[in-house]
Amino acid sequence: MSRAILLAILALFGVFVYLISFRGIIVWPLMIPVAVLLALYYVTTSLVTRRMLEKARGESGFFSFRASLVSKDGTSLTPGALAVTQSEIVFYARKGAKGGVRPAWSCFVPEIEGYTLKKVDDWHNGIILSLSGESQEVKFASRSIAKEEGRFRAALGWPEE
Repeated sequence: MSRAILLAILALFGVFVYLISFRGIIVWPLMIPVAVLLALYYVTTSLVTRRMLEKARGESGFFSFRASLVSKDGTSLTPGALAVTQSEIVFYARKGAKGGVRPAWSCFVPEIEGYTLKKVDDWHNGIILSLSGESQEVKFASRSIAKEEGRFRAALGWPEE
């Protein structure tokens, strides 16, 4: 379905560019369907809602926020959401266009030595989790984590700073 949406966006944009070459034709209203298709593409490929997380986890008593998992080499982002409890942190990514989520990364809270809120790549702010053992770091890009830091610490069961 996402490929069909991308093809429709490309076709509408091509029609837009073609029609712009003629004088006297108003083509700006053609951008409305392109914007709608872009929004539909985002919803079917990237959006992970609280309801999806509750269905996947089978419970509702957890803290969650939207985030994107930054690859180890820092070149790509996997959109999804982090679910945080006092025992574990699980990152859920979208499974497919029809909905559903799958766990893409997880760790237990005792494995976390600490975290840092800062830029995780050249453009995105987020959180870097420092894991015990091999001095491993996991990066998540998120706009809202800086505002939600208190709730994040409370969900982990850590005291306020």
